[in-house]
Amino acid sequence: MKKSSANLLKTSLFLAILALALSACGGKGDKNDASPSASPSASATSSESPSASPSESPSASPSASPSESPSAEASQPAAEGVPAGYKLFEDKTFGTTIHYPEDWTLQENLVGIAIFLAPLEGADDKFAENVGFIIEDLGGQAISAADYLEITKQQLPNMLEDFEIVEEGAAPAEEGIDGSYIIYKGTQNGNELSWLQTIEVSDGKGYIMTYTASRDSFDKYLDQVGVIADSWTVH
Repeated sequence: MKKSSANLLKTSLFLAILALALSACGGKGDKNDASPSASPSASATSSESPSASPSESPSASPSASPSESPSAEASQPAAEGVPAGYKLFEDKTFGTTIHYPEDWTLQENLVGIAIFLAPLEGADDKFAENVGFIIEDLGGQAISAADYLEITKQQLPNMLEDFEIVEEGAAPAEEGIDGSYIIYKGTQNGNELSWLQTIEVSDGKGYIMTYTASRDSFDKYLDQVGVIADSWTVH
Protein backbone atom coordinates (compact mmCIF):
# COMPACT_ATOMS: atom_id res chain seq x y z
CA MET A 1 0.00 0.00 0.00
CA LYS A 2 1.33 3.41 -0.95
CA LYS A 3 2.33 5.57 1.99
CA SER A 4 0.86 9.00 2.38
CA SER A 5 3.24 11.95 2.29
CA ALA A 6 2.87 12.40 6.03
CA ASN A 7 3.69 8.78 6.78
CA LEU A 8 6.67 8.86 4.46
CA LEU A 9 8.04 11.92 6.20
CA LYS A 10 7.41 10.56 9.68
CA THR A 11 9.37 7.46 8.79
CA SER A 12 12.27 9.37 7.31
CA LEU A 13 12.21 11.90 10.11
CA PHE A 14 13.42 9.22 12.50
CA LEU A 15 16.77 9.39 10.72
CA ALA A 16 16.57 13.17 10.54
CA ILE A 17 16.04 13.35 14.27
CA LEU A 18 18.89 10.91 14.70
CA ALA A 19 21.07 13.31 12.75
CA LEU A 20 19.84 16.06 15.02
CA ALA A 21 20.76 14.02 18.08
CA LEU A 22 24.22 13.28 16.70
CA SER A 23 24.86 16.92 15.91
CA ALA A 24 23.73 17.90 19.37
CA CYS A 25 26.34 15.66 20.93
CA GLY A 26 29.31 17.54 19.54
CA GLY A 27 31.45 17.61 22.62
CA LYS A 28 35.17 17.47 23.12
CA GLY A 29 35.40 13.79 22.47
CA ASP A 30 33.50 14.03 19.20
CA LYS A 31 35.74 16.66 17.71
CA ASN A 32 38.11 14.33 15.95
CA ASP A 33 39.46 14.67 12.45
CA ALA A 34 37.61 12.27 10.25
CA SER A 35 37.35 11.84 6.56
CA PRO A 36 33.81 12.77 5.70
CA SER A 37 31.47 10.26 4.31
CA ALA A 38 28.83 12.12 2.46
CA SER A 39 26.39 14.76 3.27
CA PRO A 40 25.22 17.83 1.55
CA SER A 41 22.70 20.38 2.19
CA ALA A 42 21.33 22.96 -0.01
CA SER A 43 20.83 23.87 -3.51
CA ALA A 44 19.05 21.44 -5.59
CA THR A 45 19.92 22.02 -9.17
CA SER A 46 23.31 21.93 -10.62
CA SER A 47 25.45 24.78 -9.57
CA GLU A 48 22.66 26.36 -7.63
CA SER A 49 23.51 27.00 -4.05
CA PRO A 50 20.80 27.07 -1.40
CA SER A 51 20.09 30.23 0.37
CA ALA A 52 21.26 30.32 3.92
CA SER A 53 18.12 31.00 5.81
CA PRO A 54 17.24 34.16 7.61
CA SER A 55 19.08 34.93 10.68
CA GLU A 56 18.70 31.65 12.50
CA SER A 57 16.79 28.47 12.43
CA PRO A 58 17.55 24.76 12.23
CA SER A 59 16.39 21.41 13.50
CA ALA A 60 15.33 18.08 12.18
CA SER A 61 15.56 16.93 8.67
CA PRO A 62 14.50 14.00 6.60
CA SER A 63 16.53 10.95 6.11
CA ALA A 64 19.55 10.78 3.92
CA SER A 65 20.14 7.27 2.89
CA PRO A 66 22.59 6.06 5.53
CA SER A 67 23.78 3.21 3.40
CA GLU A 68 25.44 5.49 0.90
CA SER A 69 29.14 5.93 1.36
CA PRO A 70 30.22 8.58 -1.10
CA SER A 71 33.75 9.49 -1.79
CA ALA A 72 34.49 12.85 -0.30
CA GLU A 73 37.50 14.96 0.25
CA ALA A 74 38.52 18.29 1.72
CA SER A 75 40.80 20.16 -0.59
CA GLN A 76 43.21 22.97 0.15
CA PRO A 77 41.88 26.51 0.53
CA ALA A 78 43.68 27.55 -2.61
CA ALA A 79 40.86 26.08 -4.73
CA GLU A 80 39.35 28.53 -7.19
CA GLY A 81 36.31 30.39 -5.89
CA VAL A 82 36.89 29.46 -2.24
CA PRO A 83 36.89 32.54 0.05
CA ALA A 84 39.99 33.36 2.07
CA GLY A 85 40.00 31.46 5.35
CA TYR A 86 37.82 28.63 3.99
CA LYS A 87 38.43 25.12 2.65
CA LEU A 88 36.59 23.24 -0.07
CA PHE A 89 34.72 20.04 0.76
CA GLU A 90 33.78 17.97 -2.27
CA ASP A 91 31.75 14.80 -2.36
CA LYS A 92 31.86 13.15 -5.77
CA THR A 93 29.17 10.57 -5.02
CA PHE A 94 26.56 13.20 -4.23
CA GLY A 95 28.10 15.68 -6.65
CA THR A 96 28.17 18.39 -4.02
CA THR A 97 30.63 21.01 -2.78
CA ILE A 98 30.66 23.10 0.42
CA HIS A 99 33.03 25.77 1.73
CA TYR A 100 33.84 25.63 5.44
CA PRO A 101 36.18 27.63 7.75
CA GLU A 102 39.79 26.45 7.91
CA ASP A 103 39.70 26.10 11.71
CA TRP A 104 36.53 23.95 11.67
CA THR A 105 36.70 20.15 11.70
CA LEU A 106 35.17 17.96 9.02
CA GLN A 107 33.53 14.89 10.51
CA GLU A 108 31.98 11.81 8.98
CA ASN A 109 28.20 11.78 9.21
CA LEU A 110 26.65 8.34 8.88
CA VAL A 111 23.19 9.83 8.43
CA GLY A 112 24.00 12.54 5.91
CA ILE A 113 26.70 14.11 3.78
CA ALA A 114 28.98 15.83 6.27
CA ILE A 115 29.12 17.69 9.58
CA PHE A 116 31.41 20.65 10.14
CA LEU A 117 32.32 21.44 13.76
CA ALA A 118 33.50 24.78 15.11
CA PRO A 119 36.57 24.80 17.39
CA LEU A 120 35.99 24.45 21.12
CA GLU A 121 36.59 27.62 23.10
CA GLY A 122 38.71 26.41 25.99
CA ALA A 123 38.64 23.59 28.51
CA ASP A 124 35.19 24.53 29.81
CA ASP A 125 33.56 24.39 26.38
CA LYS A 126 31.83 21.00 26.18
CA PHE A 127 29.77 21.54 23.01
CA ALA A 128 31.06 22.06 19.48
CA GLU A 129 28.73 24.20 17.39
CA ASN A 130 28.16 22.47 14.05
CA VAL A 131 26.52 22.53 10.65
CA GLY A 132 25.23 19.33 9.01
CA PHE A 133 23.86 18.58 5.55
CA ILE A 134 21.39 15.96 4.32
CA ILE A 135 19.72 15.18 0.99
CA GLU A 136 16.42 13.31 1.26
CA ASP A 137 14.81 11.41 -1.60
CA LEU A 138 11.09 12.15 -1.21
CA GLY A 139 10.07 8.99 -3.06
CA GLY A 140 7.97 10.68 -5.71
CA GLN A 141 5.59 12.17 -3.15
CA ALA A 142 4.21 15.67 -3.74
CA ILE A 143 5.73 17.18 -0.61
CA SER A 144 6.42 20.87 -0.22
CA ALA A 145 8.98 22.51 2.06
CA ALA A 146 6.05 23.75 4.15
CA ASP A 147 4.77 20.15 4.53
CA TYR A 148 8.22 19.05 5.57
CA LEU A 149 8.40 21.82 8.12
CA GLU A 150 5.02 20.90 9.62
CA ILE A 151 6.06 17.27 10.13
CA THR A 152 9.30 18.45 11.71
CA LYS A 153 7.37 20.66 14.15
CA GLN A 154 5.16 17.72 15.17
CA GLN A 155 8.12 15.45 15.90
CA LEU A 156 10.55 17.75 17.70
CA PRO A 157 8.58 18.21 20.96
CA ASN A 158 8.95 14.45 21.50
CA MET A 159 12.73 14.66 21.13
CA LEU A 160 13.58 17.84 23.03
CA GLU A 161 12.79 19.16 26.48
CA ASP A 162 11.42 22.72 26.69
CA PHE A 163 10.96 22.82 22.91
CA GLU A 164 10.09 26.29 21.64
CA ILE A 165 9.82 27.73 18.13
CA VAL A 166 11.59 31.08 17.86
CA GLU A 167 10.88 31.86 14.21
CA GLU A 168 9.71 30.14 11.05
CA GLY A 169 8.73 31.00 7.52
CA ALA A 170 9.40 30.69 3.82
CA ALA A 171 13.07 30.98 2.92
CA PRO A 172 14.15 32.93 -0.16
CA ALA A 173 15.06 30.34 -2.77
CA GLU A 174 16.21 30.07 -6.33
CA GLU A 175 13.65 29.75 -9.12
CA GLY A 176 12.10 26.29 -9.07
CA ILE A 177 13.17 25.59 -5.48
CA ASP A 178 10.66 25.64 -2.64
CA GLY A 179 12.18 26.66 0.70
CA SER A 180 11.27 26.98 4.39
CA TYR A 181 13.22 27.59 7.58
CA ILE A 182 12.74 27.21 11.30
CA ILE A 183 14.66 28.47 14.33
CA TYR A 184 13.94 26.72 17.60
CA LYS A 185 15.43 25.95 20.97
CA GLY A 186 15.27 23.18 23.54
CA THR A 187 17.29 21.02 25.90
CA GLN A 188 18.97 17.82 24.74
CA ASN A 189 21.29 15.60 26.77
CA GLY A 190 21.43 18.34 29.39
CA ASN A 191 22.56 20.95 26.85
CA GLU A 192 20.51 24.11 26.29
CA LEU A 193 20.69 24.46 22.52
CA SER A 194 19.34 26.47 19.60
CA TRP A 195 18.87 25.26 16.04
CA LEU A 196 18.51 26.86 12.65
CA GLN A 197 17.26 24.59 9.91
CA THR A 198 16.65 25.32 6.26
CA ILE A 199 14.64 23.01 4.02
CA GLU A 200 14.54 23.24 0.24
CA VAL A 201 12.61 20.97 -2.11
CA SER A 202 13.43 20.54 -5.80
CA ASP A 203 13.14 17.73 -8.33
CA GLY A 204 11.71 15.27 -5.79
CA LYS A 205 14.44 15.78 -3.20
CA GLY A 206 14.71 17.63 0.08
CA TYR A 207 17.92 19.55 0.85
CA ILE A 208 18.35 20.17 4.56
CA MET A 209 20.95 22.20 6.42
CA THR A 210 20.95 22.16 10.22
CA TYR A 211 22.98 24.51 12.41
CA THR A 212 23.16 23.47 16.07
CA ALA A 213 24.65 25.69 18.78
CA SER A 214 24.68 26.24 22.50
CA ARG A 215 22.26 29.02 23.42
CA ASP A 216 25.03 31.51 24.27
CA SER A 217 27.02 30.92 21.08
CA PHE A 218 24.21 30.77 18.53
CA ASP A 219 24.63 34.32 17.18
CA LYS A 220 28.42 34.14 17.21
CA TYR A 221 28.67 31.79 14.22
CA LEU A 222 25.76 33.00 12.10
CA ASP A 223 27.94 34.86 9.59
CA GLN A 224 30.10 31.78 9.02
CA VAL A 225 27.02 29.56 8.82
CA GLY A 226 25.66 31.90 6.13
CA VAL A 227 28.83 31.51 4.05
CA ILE A 228 28.77 27.73 4.49
CA ALA A 229 25.09 27.49 3.51
CA ASP A 230 25.39 29.84 0.53
CA SER A 231 28.33 27.84 -0.78
CA TRP A 232 26.43 24.55 -0.90
CA THR A 233 26.18 23.42 -4.51
CA VAL A 234 24.87 20.23 -6.08
CA HIS A 235 26.00 19.48 -9.63
